[in-house]
Amino acid sequence: MTPFERLRQIRIDAGFAHASEAARKFGWSPVTYRAHESGQNGMRPDVAKVYARAFRVSPEWLLYGKGGPEKKGLPLVGYVGAGAEVYPIDDGGVLDEIDPPPGIGPSAVAVRIKGDSMWPRYDEGDVLVYDMHSAPSELINSECVVKLTDGRTLVKILRASAPGLFALESHNAPPIRDVEIEWAAPIMWVKRKRG
Repeated sequence: MTPFERLRQIRIDAGFAHASEAARKFGWSPVTYRAHESGQNGMRPDVAKVYARAFRVSPEWLLYGKGGPEKKGLPLVGYVGAGAEVYPIDDGGVLDEIDPPPGIGPSAVAVRIKGDSMWPRYDEGDVLVYDMHSAPSELINSECVVKLTDGRTLVKILRASAPGLFALESHNAPPIRDVEIEWAAPIMWVKRKRG
């Protein structure tokens, strides 16, 4: 297989029926991406790294066919506990890796639910996957991972409040009102624990 054939294969394996769909998801120029996938343009190593990271394969496999197309795992970076607060790994490392769901971008990470603070929405052991950070104002009425300016990271439903401030709602706790948010990321996927 050629690099462009491998690129096409991993795009299809990632669940994107069309090249333009993948380009939009990852913020690439659709014209440039299609030219790489069709073989019209060669693929430099720096470009291959970008595509490999997005599709979670090794750049060596993409460019040269070395190794296999095994997907790199999605990092499990912490857990969600009491009060639906996210507790990251102290040293910035990872607890584990999980198989990435289709179409999840290169910046996606996962956190595991600990305890029953998010019941009945989530059970202990469920895994939440979130991807790119967005402006909080774009995610009103969405369930998100939010980073507050005071340093806490929470899983909440984001609501509008006063200008520049937000209200955060839970499934089983009183709302937190009028808080400043550094960033928000929508929950993209949930991996339920096995029964």
